[in-house]
Amino acid sequence: MKLRIWVLLLFTWVSTAWSQTGQPKEVIHLKNGSVLRGTITEWVPEVSLIIQLADNSVFVCPIGDIAKVTREFTPSAAEEPKVLRTAPVSQEFEFFASLGYGISSGKYGLDVVNFNMVYGKNLTSAHFVGGGTGLRYFLSDNEFAMLPVFAEYRYRMQRESISPYGRVALGYSLNTQGIEKSGVMFNPRIGVEFPAGSARICFDMGYQTQQMPFLILDNWTLVERYKNSEALCFNLGLVF
Repeated sequence: MKLRIWVLLLFTWVSTAWSQTGQPKEVIHLKNGSVLRGTITEWVPEVSLIIQLADNSVFVCPIGDIAKVTREFTPSAAEEPKVLRTAPVSQEFEFFASLGYGISSGKYGLDVVNFNMVYGKNLTSAHFVGGGTGLRYFLSDNEFAMLPVFAEYRYRMQRESISPYGRVALGYSLNTQGIEKSGVMFNPRIGVEFPAGSARICFDMGYQTQQMPFLILDNWTLVERYKNSEALCFNLGLVF
C-alpha cells in the first residue's frame, strides 16, 4: 500500500515538472562508465530498469550494473533562448581587387577604366582601413594612364549573407606623362558584398574625381589649368 502511494506521488511530481519545465529525461549511469538518456518505461524493484532512448532503442539494465539514476529537463520550445543570427566576423587582414569603368561627368569629365588593389586590416567586423594602388586609364583624344596611391576606409554593415558597405579612397595619382601632371584623387562609393566560397564578391558605384592639367582657351591663348575630371564609376571586385 505504501509503495503504491509513493509511486502515485512520484507520478504526480513528474507530471507537474513536465508541464512546468519541459520534457524530462532520465539518465542511467552504469558502473562501467556508460550513460543512457531516455525514458524509463519499466522498473522491477531490485531486479532491473528498462529505458527507451531517443532513437526508440530499448535497454534492459540490471540493478547491479547501475551506479545511479538522475533526471534532466529539456526546456520547452517557449522557454528556449532565442539565438540571434549574426554575420560572421571577417578575418583580421583582407586583400581587395576590383575592375571598373567610369562614365564621364561634368565639364572636364573623361571616361576612365579603373583597377584597384587594396590591402588592410579589419579594426572590427565593421571598420576596415588599408592602403592601395592600381591604374586609371583615361579615354580621351590622347589616351593616358595614371597610377594612384591612396588610403581607404570601409564601413561594412553586417546583415546576414548580404552586407552593404561604404568605401572612401583618398590619395594622389602619378601621371605617366610626367610627375608635374599628377594630382589628388578622391573616390567615395557604396555597394554590397556577398559570400562566394572562401572569398566575397563586391559590387559598388561611386563618384570619382581626379585632379589633372587641362589646356583651356583664355583670351585666345591656350593655358594649362588644373581641374578635376569627374566620373560616375561602377566596380566589380573580390575580397580575400
